Amino acid sequence: MSTLASLADLANGESCIISGLQSSGDPELRRELLELGFVPGTAVKLVARSLFGEPLAYELRGTRIALRKAEAAMVLR
Repeated sequence: MSTLASLADLANGESCIISGLQSSGDPELRRELLELGFVPGTAVKLVARSLFGEPLAYELRGTRIALRKAEAAMVLR
């Protein structure tokens, strides 16, 4: 069983294209991530990681959004 790569796996400064969101998990969180712009086909870059590993700051569509590691793990790349 292989694990899917997610935004939580990005290194500082690394970019990717969102391929989708995990279908399992909290449907409310999934909806909120979509509303924030984490939709398939969107380019996203990890711009900052706090000293203790979270939150993680991502840049997409001209804005920066901070996510916890568990939230970022729901967004697939």
